[in-house]
Amino acid sequence: MRLRKGFTLIEIMVVVAILGILLGMAVFTGNKARLRAKISKTEAAIAALETAISMYEVDMGSYPASGNQNLVNALTVSQGDDWHGPYIEFDEEDISSGKFQDPWNNDYVYTKGPTGTHNPSYDIYSKGPDGAGDGTEADDINNW
Repeated sequence: MRLRKGFTLIEIMVVVAILGILLGMAVFTGNKARLRAKISKTEAAIAALETAISMYEVDMGSYPASGNQNLVNALTVSQGDDWHGPYIEFDEEDISSGKFQDPWNNDYVYTKGPTGTHNPSYDIYSKGPDGAGDGTEADDINNW
């Protein structure tokens, strides 16, 4: 009887196929985990903005004017004697051209109410992973 040294081509192919399947599962799971992390970060950012806007409203007597850049300025730059901010500190990586951006590098949308809004005072939303929508699509993340 002959002694076998090494692996046959079939055995190597089976091992490579198994490794490929395992790698594919790991990549898929990793992508889903990254997506969930971005969604959680966006939800936390919207909650932090709501708190900062509430503090601003208590001091100033009204909500900031509509628009992302107006919101960022109102919460971080002195608005007069009643202003006791900054009400929030933004990470430099989340600001682009003076606008606060979500993890997908899209600007958050901020509109002051009450006309045509979902929330009586103001709406804040991210257009989500696809970067499109009006805050009501399935992948959009909002404060209502």
